[in-house]
Amino acid sequence: MPRPRLPVGEHGKISRRQLDDGRWVASCWVRDEDGKRRHVTKTTPPNTRDRTGAVAERTLTDSLKTRHIDHNSRLNATSTIHQLWTEFWKQLLTQGRSHNTLRDYDRQSKAILTRFGDLHIREVTTQALDTFIQDVANQRGVPTARKNRTILLGMFKIAVRFKAIDINPIRELSSIEGKRKKQAQSLDAESLAQLLRDLRTSKVPCPVVLSQYQIDRGQKTTDTHIPTVAEFCASNDMADIITLFAATGCRISELLAIRTNEDIDLAAKTASVTGQIVRIRGQGLVRQDLTKSEAGDGRVLPLPQFAVDMLKRRRQDSTYVFESRAGTILDPETVQRRWRQIRTALGLEWVTTHTFRKSVATILDDEGLSARQAADQLGHAQVSMTTDVYFGRGRVHPAVANALDAAISRTS
Repeated sequence: MPRPRLPVGEHGKISRRQLDDGRWVASCWVRDEDGKRRHVTKTTPPNTRDRTGAVAERTLTDSLKTRHIDHNSRLNATSTIHQLWTEFWKQLLTQGRSHNTLRDYDRQSKAILTRFGDLHIREVTTQALDTFIQDVANQRGVPTARKNRTILLGMFKIAVRFKAIDINPIRELSSIEGKRKKQAQSLDAESLAQLLRDLRTSKVPCPVVLSQYQIDRGQKTTDTHIPTVAEFCASNDMADIITLFAATGCRISELLAIRTNEDIDLAAKTASVTGQIVRIRGQGLVRQDLTKSEAGDGRVLPLPQFAVDMLKRRRQDSTYVFESRAGTILDPETVQRRWRQIRTALGLEWVTTHTFRKSVATILDDEGLSARQAADQLGHAQVSMTTDVYFGRGRVHPAVANALDAAISRTS
């Protein structure tokens, strides 16, 4: 009866024999992934004491652990996490991820590579990964921990695909517990209208707001004149910028990429969203002809009359509707910094530039428009994103009481 064939990737009995110079040779037959049997040998490493051949056999068995790897592949079990990250980065580039996403992933990778970079793929355990993620959650917050987990999941998916490991260790991590998720906060129509008026008329002082980093370094403001909110907004277009936020619900990167002639049609009262402003390492700020999501590309937004009136007052010879004082692309981070100064002066610290997107969505919902219409306005691929995250919740709806009253009255 013929001897049964070895399973693919398995090896037969290991034998040892001693050479004349005292070293040992360990050998066995192994069946590789192409189905062929090959004789594999390993010798005692130089300058290593090996009385019985155990060292040679251990060297052989270590090599057999990675022999099943496709030798044409770029990764195996002894590849480092640095090498795994490089392979993951190549994948991100081929997938056409946005520059903002790439920059964020690159920033997050520093902590991962500091912790695991020099380890072999097979040396990284689920326990070590779990400890790392929990440390990130405690030190840098739950959202950042979840982002790191997503990155690691993608990295180790590649390791599994290359057969460097059999199971993705990230899948076994414990859950990342955080505080109860806050409900979406938004401005109602009355509050938003009042804000737009305040930006042009408020005489409240609007001093510079230092970041905690600046305060820790002992930095102080040197302004001898503190402008009012209205003066500050008039000097840097912030009233007009917030007005267009309220009129469109655009992301800040999309809004600052709107061009005066190509994207604005005052006769039709529309604005086309055809790109976004991103910062690319080595290039600075550039306009990218893609928005954050495919659903948001090329959407044409109807403009309310208050936005049309604002745009008519502005000069029409600029490339972008909003530019820097030098006539170049306006940095989203500059707008964010200016808005923090304004919202602090007005006592609206909770209102971010992204709050205007949620406010637009909530107002559309209050006015009876469908969730799909709101999703199309905001450029969401999934309507559920609009309803779950962007619609303001926890508000008082008198219509509910009226409906219940009418229903009970009919049965009384």
